[in-house]
Amino acid sequence: MSQINTLYSSFKELENQVAEKGRFTVIAIDGLAHKLGISQEGFPKFFVRTNSFASSIQNIIREILSIEYNVSCKLIDDAGHTEDDTFCIITLRSLDAPLQVYFVEIFTMMLLKLQPIPSNRELSVEIENLIAIFDALTSPPKKKIQGLWAELLVIDQSTRPEVLINAWHSSPSAKYDFTLGRDKIEVKSTSSEERVHKFSLDQLNPSPNSRLLIASTVVRESGKAADGLSVRELYEKIRNKVPAVDSQLRLYTIIAETIGSDIAKLESIFYDYTAAVDFLEFYDYHDIPSISKDNVPRLVSEVIFSSNLNGLIDVRSNDSPFEMNSSNLFNSLI
Repeated sequence: MSQINTLYSSFKELENQVAEKGRFTVIAIDGLAHKLGISQEGFPKFFVRTNSFASSIQNIIREILSIEYNVSCKLIDDAGHTEDDTFCIITLRSLDAPLQVYFVEIFTMMLLKLQPIPSNRELSVEIENLIAIFDALTSPPKKKIQGLWAELLVIDQSTRPEVLINAWHSSPSAKYDFTLGRDKIEVKSTSSEERVHKFSLDQLNPSPNSRLLIASTVVRESGKAADGLSVRELYEKIRNKVPAVDSQLRLYTIIAETIGSDIAKLESIFYDYTAAVDFLEFYDYHDIPSISKDNVPRLVSEVIFSSNLNGLIDVRSNDSPFEMNSSNLFNSLI
């Protein structure tokens, strides 16, 4: 994955190259038959070689993305070698650096999932996923960055992070942050001295057969030099533990859908990593002070309350009777 980390830097070096109509300076993507180039405007462009030419798939022109199938063009690599061929060209129509980084990294991961020379039809499936991600990145954020950081911390601290990644919500508005069958984890964070968190009535009243843990930690903003990590750096820590490209891509995708147009904050806001790890605990929801649904008047809805979790027993403690080993999800926390 170090290739992906350095690919954007290589792309930026192309800015001094002048592109002409139908002629582009490109760099190779190690291990792949595809290329990354730059437009006259400075937009990143992927040139994807496919094994099909006649296709009914339509070109897509969006405000921020364009996809053109079966385009004949001449590519010139950094060694001066030329190549005339037909490619599918995927362009990010933006000069925003964080968006460009995201585009280069996430689409490279998508290419690594495909056959070495995919069909236009196979490629179009990943392109639909790419469009959905960039629609999310230009939309308002769905969760505060502190909440996203805390969820990533739980994944980072897992002994089997791929289990948490696969159980992570597909939508930031989901009722629980992690769900695997009947087992669920909801992540709460606070920056205050007291371990007090807000809950909705439904969150602490799951279905009768569900088992629910509440992950609680203290997350405080910090300088980078003071053991602070950004969302981006925490993502990198997790990615280095997870070799599967599918898991890495899912991680990246959910971050995009959560952070939305706040993408610049991925690298500019830091939280105290050591303190958050020290304060991270997991509680059985039965132990948390809550309100029973039976005590809520029939016509009252959207009940939200705060509960103080200080003094509760962490389920990972030897003093806790909670059974962790029978659950793949909970067992990954040990």
